[in-house]
Amino acid sequence: SLALFAACHSLLAAPWTYRGTLNDGGKPANGRYDLRLTLLNESGTQAIIQPISLFDVTVKDGGFSVNVDFGIELSHAAAMKLKTEVQQGGSGFASLGEPTRFDPKAALAGVCWDTEGNAATDPAINFIGTTDAQPLVLRVQNQEVVRYEPSTQQFNGNPITANVIAGSEANGITGNTRGATIAGGGVPSGDSDPDFTDEGRNNVTDHFGTVSGGFNNQAGDANGTTADRAFATVSGGRKNGARGESSTVAGGQENFAFGTGSSIGGGIGNDAIGAAATAGGGRYNCAGGDHSWVGGSRAYTRAALEGCGGPSGDADGDNGTFVWADSEEAIFVSTGPNQFLVRADGGVAFNANTVGSNDDLIIAARALTGNANVDVKLTSRSGETGVLGVSDSTGSTFLTTAPNTGENRLNVTVVGVIGGIASLSNGGTWTNASSRSYKENFSSVDGGDVLRRLIALPIMTWDYKGSSEGLHMGPVAEDFKASFGLAGDGKSISTVDADGIALAAIQGLNQKLETENAALRARLEALERLMVMRAAPSR
Repeated sequence: SLALFAACHSLLAAPWTYRGTLNDGGKPANGRYDLRLTLLNESGTQAIIQPISLFDVTVKDGGFSVNVDFGIELSHAAAMKLKTEVQQGGSGFASLGEPTRFDPKAALAGVCWDTEGNAATDPAINFIGTTDAQPLVLRVQNQEVVRYEPSTQQFNGNPITANVIAGSEANGITGNTRGATIAGGGVPSGDSDPDFTDEGRNNVTDHFGTVSGGFNNQAGDANGTTADRAFATVSGGRKNGARGESSTVAGGQENFAFGTGSSIGGGIGNDAIGAAATAGGGRYNCAGGDHSWVGGSRAYTRAALEGCGGPSGDADGDNGTFVWADSEEAIFVSTGPNQFLVRADGGVAFNANTVGSNDDLIIAARALTGNANVDVKLTSRSGETGVLGVSDSTGSTFLTTAPNTGENRLNVTVVGVIGGIASLSNGGTWTNASSRSYKENFSSVDGGDVLRRLIALPIMTWDYKGSSEGLHMGPVAEDFKASFGLAGDGKSISTVDADGIALAAIQGLNQKLETENAALRARLEALERLMVMRAAPSR
């Protein structure tokens, strides 16, 4: 059997190009064939011209192309039919099916497009599309795969934009939404995909929303209006929703950006509720505060009213707060605005990538620039500074301050108890807090007893192990603790206690000396009286 499938194509007018596909014996034809073409009236009952024979037409792999000059002007002709016959090697022409409809005006207007390209076209009049308000639809296997819809909103009598809906036939937009784009993806609901769950269509419910791909994604909040959550974008993934104005979900699964300008980078189960809030990725994070950032696992910044561990008690949640949480399952939630919070059970390091099991925070020196010391510079609001660091050459820890004249170099305040400030004075002396208002449970001290204990306390010279600084003198903490029983762990000696013992011993020594001096004065006075009596003349 022989079959011919032909498509018309205009080269402005005559001659015409006739292209088609020829099968011979059920296979694509190869070789030279003769064609005979006859133009008939629209009903196919009468020939308009004498048959035109085209000899030795080359057919390769079933395809052919040949120019035809019908000898008459067809640019204004009515529709007609084209009868096609074929033969090979003088075997006699055989008709290929019924005559097919042929409309010269439509072909000249560009309705027929060459699948191998078109030349000399004018985009003002040659185009694929509609001239009325009907959408343009492309199908594959007779299923809709792309739809172009004009917007109902017009400007100067023309649609201001169009909706583009590609991918699954189930995809769609809501109501009179305009400027919507669904670039692909989407599947019908109900176990339609053999490999994945949570199937569903991609949907745009608000103006100028975009869903680029994936399935069961939505741009807009679907609350019945189409202008309040415009410009939302879901790039892909599944079951994601960009439901705030100008919000974005880049991908992942079950992520929802609710706040205006909020964004989610990906991951699973993340929410961005605050305005311009960001969930960078990870899983089950919640950015409730405006301009807040969360990432990792279960990191929360509180929202104003509810969700994300809220309410925060104010209108914008814990705004401006950054929260990073590690892989623990517990929620790590902010407690106020403009915080920088990190949960890292493995420790935190700057300029280092190794953290020991007992190291909570490591700050290492820069490897390439600056000096080799590690420095932490603290700067007050008015510009006063202090530097805490470790010397690279000696390994010693140093504290450098430049206080105003007369101000302490270092103040140590104990928070949580009634107490003062221990300080290193500007001149370099250590000063302990010792006000009566800081103390309680007073009892008197027997200076003589303290003196006796101090005299019995071993005082020795010694070196600190592993130190080359030289000899020191004093008691050991264990003996000190055993002698006086004061506060401490028995491994160290408080300067307050050492000073107190020294002062009490001085008082005890003074008391002893006063007692001894009084006794000596009494004896001296007695001797003086005796000597006077002996020197007096007798009668």
